[in-house]
Amino acid sequence: MSTGQNIQTDTRELCLPEGRRVGQPGHEIAKRYLLTRLGEIGLRPFRDAAIELPYTRPHPETGAATGFVNLVGVIPGRDRDAAPLLVGAHYDSVIDSPCADDNATAVAVTLAVAEALAGTEPRRDVVIAIFDAEEPPFFCTDAMGSTRFWLDHCRGIDFGCVLIMDLIGHDVKLGLGELDEKLPHLRELLFVLGAESHGELPDLVQRVAPEVTGLRVFPTLNSYIGDLSDHHAFREGGQPFLFLTCGRGRYYHDPGDTPDADDWINFDKVHRVCELVERLLRELDTAALPGGAAPADTVSFETAMIERAIGPQLPQLLQLSGQDRLETRAHIDRLVAALAGSLLSG
Repeated sequence: MSTGQNIQTDTRELCLPEGRRVGQPGHEIAKRYLLTRLGEIGLRPFRDAAIELPYTRPHPETGAATGFVNLVGVIPGRDRDAAPLLVGAHYDSVIDSPCADDNATAVAVTLAVAEALAGTEPRRDVVIAIFDAEEPPFFCTDAMGSTRFWLDHCRGIDFGCVLIMDLIGHDVKLGLGELDEKLPHLRELLFVLGAESHGELPDLVQRVAPEVTGLRVFPTLNSYIGDLSDHHAFREGGQPFLFLTCGRGRYYHDPGDTPDADDWINFDKVHRVCELVERLLRELDTAALPGGAAPADTVSFETAMIERAIGPQLPQLLQLSGQDRLETRAHIDRLVAALAGSLLSG
């Protein structure tokens, strides 16, 4: 595994005081920095195009023609016919502020993973995608960067798996008052959505997650939460996917989302997420993933992983949802409903 030694540097370079909002000077500065880093890593252009994949769409609010740029490269695999993998994150910001957690840390991990894999010879192509225009007012519109990449450049491609990251830099706090103090280890939680999208994914995630110490993987169905990031277009396109997130913390879409805010960005945790992503990709590289979704029943997977993530304190969390067991889909439904408001409402 790589050390991810550039994660902090890349995060801080992207955390411009003026932000990276589409159409603003910081967006262009961030794009140039990322192009330099991708060039240093030595990625090949995606499908013989350039690393820069520009596009123009009407602005959702003004209707004015607006330019955007996705940045996409590839680490060629030995078997060019094998279904490729994709790992990605968005680089634009929602406000004119550093936006470290949203989404500089995930972009930095994407770069670190690319560095770790660039000197190897994976079996499958690994696509490294840094998307534009994820934030409002572009989110889930025709102008969203990942949507345009999927629709404009992925015709005929069935991915083995698409792995997307967003909001991965902060410790999780459940917002449950004294219970948060009694369960300090839950700050290590990382939510993984999408394992239900392919029958091979639950076993793979369950096998890999315990290999990363100091990180507690909590799986949940994407349908519980909805499409919160760039996996949206790929899910709608029937692609297997995993979405990694710590949920919305106290500085979500807030000027306080800086790399130096007290008790906010946990770079040790970011490094652990990077290690998990690398391990997942290496396992996915050799897995039986022919491409295309094959939905899985994940009840036993979810219950086992949740029990492991929460530990002996699980009964205390179950009490919040008025139950004393975690065995069925109905039990999981009630637990997630009890937690979702604090975890993902910001």
